[in-house]
Amino acid sequence: MIPSLGLRTPLRLVAAVATALLACTLPGAVSGQQRGGTVVVAQAANPPTLDGMATAAEAARNITMHIYETLYAYSETIAPIPQLAEGVAISDDGLSYVFTLRQGVRFHNGKEMTARDVRASIERYRRVGATKSLLAPVESVEVTGDHEVTLRLSARTPMFLEAFASPRAPVVIIPEEDAAAEVGRISMVGTGPYRLVEYVPDSHVRLARFEDYAEDTRYAGSDGFGGRKAPHFDEVVFRIMPDPGAQVAALEAGEVHVLERIGVPSGRRLAGSDAIVVHENMPWAFTVLIFNTAAGPGANRDFREAVQAALNMEEIMAIVGEGLFDLNHRWQYRGSTYDPGEVGRDRYNRSDLARTAELLARAGYAGEEVILVTDTASQQNIRTAVVAEQQLRAAGINVVIRQFDQPTVLELRRRPEGWHLTTGQMGAAPYFGPVDTLATMTGAQPLFLAPDPQIDALFRELANGPTVEARQETFRRAQAYLYESFPIIKIGDWGKMEATRSNVRGYVPFRIPRMYNVWFEQ
Repeated sequence: MIPSLGLRTPLRLVAAVATALLACTLPGAVSGQQRGGTVVVAQAANPPTLDGMATAAEAARNITMHIYETLYAYSETIAPIPQLAEGVAISDDGLSYVFTLRQGVRFHNGKEMTARDVRASIERYRRVGATKSLLAPVESVEVTGDHEVTLRLSARTPMFLEAFASPRAPVVIIPEEDAAAEVGRISMVGTGPYRLVEYVPDSHVRLARFEDYAEDTRYAGSDGFGGRKAPHFDEVVFRIMPDPGAQVAALEAGEVHVLERIGVPSGRRLAGSDAIVVHENMPWAFTVLIFNTAAGPGANRDFREAVQAALNMEEIMAIVGEGLFDLNHRWQYRGSTYDPGEVGRDRYNRSDLARTAELLARAGYAGEEVILVTDTASQQNIRTAVVAEQQLRAAGINVVIRQFDQPTVLELRRRPEGWHLTTGQMGAAPYFGPVDTLATMTGAQPLFLAPDPQIDALFRELANGPTVEARQETFRRAQAYLYESFPIIKIGDWGKMEATRSNVRGYVPFRIPRMYNVWFEQ
């Protein structure tokens, strides 16, 4: 491998996490599991697409991470571990990443995965990936062997492997034949433990066990998004059920086996049931308000701060989180490696109407209608919109709520007309770290539409930080800037509850409802 690279410096092998490869006590160990049956998972929203690399929507990721896989994945402890790759070797100058691929891995169409498929997939992601800025350092992708791909970077990027392994909008591997397809036009073929059978919008997505799935036997069981994935169910059906009450009723009746989200009051009520197991995930997501900074009142920085100053975050989060929340101003979860501390705390949760009035006057705001867009699929978003509307109207801002389904909201947010504010949840991005968090705010069309050179520069500095300490300092400055410019407002953190029928065994809560290494008790 070294001669084919033409490098003057030796390569250092980045080994897989030893405990991930060798431990036999991981969740979902493969021994003793039953095979068969159809498990039904209820979720509130349609996936906007099943093109795995083209969306960061949770409703899609829940499903697509059973269909597709990546070269590297995040472990339970948020460390990159090999999945479709045997491993990676990084040159001493940090500019070449040589991925050796697992052999014998097949796509759902029967074709064996090779380096040509991997190269084509990465190139397509650089074109249509939902967070393609994560691959901005990649200068070229080369096939250097039948089962070897070399990525050459334009600059040393210490956090590149972490970014490359991110499942937020993952760099999934698809057949080379699909690589030229536009978003949503691929065959939806992957290498994962389940294959797509049908998708009926507003009804269900049906997956079937991929009989030729190549389990990664280096692991004992699931490890985050990677590890050994045993598809024990014959079928997995994701049923689209927007009504939370209907979801709970279906769970109690045994028509649904897994709720990927259950309201906290319902979860607490069912916690003592012999037929149902309730699982708690905390923290799960940030609640945010996102401005349209490209047009309308949100293009004015003083107006944005006026909205920030008017909001009572505790009142909003008490409703959004149903009592399971953290009043946290940080743009990372409290206590995590990149927790930026008290930076910006003095501008959070102020509910200062006098300051709001002063800022509105400075912005020249004269009572124009402010359109707050939210989606009907998310109870958290609806609750955020309702409480925020009440607070902002009391502060003199003429807010009007417009509700649409999730795909319509996502499409609307790509253009500057028709909205001024939108509700949002950021779950996976902060969970996986500051690079993912800032990646949503960078590039030609960030969350708030108008590019921000300062955030772009901070993102590049963060991604290239040579040490954890340097990256922590960069992220503190990034948080300070967010509390100076206010393109997006952090409301707080909330947790979620999940529920399963008690005969569903091996289920471990995570960032997706993992339906591999899970089985029905006979």
